[in-house]
Amino acid sequence: MLTIGGYGIMLGLGFYMAFLLLERELKLHKKDPELAYKILLAVIPSGIIGAKLFHIIDNWSQFLSDPLGMLISGAGLTVYGGFILGILVCLIIIKKSGENPLEILDFAAPAMALGYAIGRLGCHVSGDGCYGIETSSFLGIPYPNGIIPSTADVFPTPLFESMFSFILVIALLQIRKRELTPGLLFFIYFMLNGIARFSVEFIRINPTMAFGLTQAQIIALGFFLTGLLGIILIHMRKNRSNV
Repeated sequence: MLTIGGYGIMLGLGFYMAFLLLERELKLHKKDPELAYKILLAVIPSGIIGAKLFHIIDNWSQFLSDPLGMLISGAGLTVYGGFILGILVCLIIIKKSGENPLEILDFAAPAMALGYAIGRLGCHVSGDGCYGIETSSFLGIPYPNGIIPSTADVFPTPLFESMFSFILVIALLQIRKRELTPGLLFFIYFMLNGIARFSVEFIRINPTMAFGLTQAQIIALGFFLTGLLGIILIHMRKNRSNV
């Protein structure tokens, strides 16, 4: 019997709401809304596969001890893995459609932020262990019935990330009303997403990997630098075209 938990429901809702927002953005900008369907059908499996692969890599010894159990388990998904593979698949779909990838990624940026925000609510609902360190502050809450329970008060970091992402959705939708060079909005989102995840990791319980940073912080730093480099290249190209 297949059991769909709180995380699965919120993940599905996140994909669906992101799809609706992307479809709306494509219609507003006179683009084929059918592209949103193609992206959705490709991103759902690739996002889940990427999240599972990153989790396996991150927990290699556990995978070796029970490979089948980890593969078929509904738990154990690393969000950045799904994010990265999902974006790569998106680029392939957009390229095949004949559209400008940077332009479509701009339209998709608010949708990505919305999907991420709802997905993080799923982490909170399920208590999947991605919460923060123990705290005695008023912000702390326990997860006694979570997938990975905690009876102690801990920082609800999924809620922090979700709240930031909802704010980011609103901000991106406002920014995109301006006349922007294609790709600029997407790279702004990359930078802000990286800053948020890098910051929240300081109160998470993830182990450090290198230079006192967690795996998520290293990837988040990569997101920030990619966004910064993208913005610099866009401005350089714009300046050359204006000469």
